Amino acid sequence: MDDSVAIRMGIPVMLDSVQVVGSFSSVEALLAENPDADVVLLDLRLSTPTEGHRLQGDEAIRLVATRGYPVCIYTDERRLLVLAQCLQAGANGVVHKSDRPEALLDALTRVAAGDTVITQSLTGLAEVLERAGEIKELTERQRQVLTARARGEQWASIGRRLHITESVAREHMAAVSAKFARHLQVTTAADLERQLGVGPGDLLERPS
Repeated sequence: MDDSVAIRMGIPVMLDSVQVVGSFSSVEALLAENPDADVVLLDLRLSTPTEGHRLQGDEAIRLVATRGYPVCIYTDERRLLVLAQCLQAGANGVVHKSDRPEALLDALTRVAAGDTVITQSLTGLAEVLERAGEIKELTERQRQVLTARARGEQWASIGRRLHITESVAREHMAAVSAKFARHLQVTTAADLERQLGVGPGDLLERPS
């Protein structure tokens, strides 16, 4: 689901192994047709100020997720608090439009299988929260994999260094991502700002 015709036409070409059961420019159109889909790939911004109100952002995520669709966000958005709120609203994955097609395909496959998939930037946020004691009950191996991914280490390298297979490393990260998402779902935006020290009047607040 994307307001860009180029994106809607390009996804089936880029991911020719994926069966696209519908292509929509709005949440309203998706819900009206109610296709049988394993995953909804959803852009965050679906309207401009001149087009009037359309469902988009966290409002769109909540509504689509409520209909029972796993949601994978496909976006240019980079602000960590915005992306965190996407997971808080019920998204199962976040992928950037600048990511390689293989990353998008991997995310769709994992979201369809019930995993939570987060971008590199959100992996960094998960590490910050874990070190602050906000994400609890991670195993030592999960912490090792999280730290490696937050620094951009490749799966093959992680596997070799930790003497595990790539698939096991990915499973550890999937567990971390799920715990991170659950933490965000019970954390308000104000709480997240407080945890990061960027709230109003807080230590790391920057003037607007």
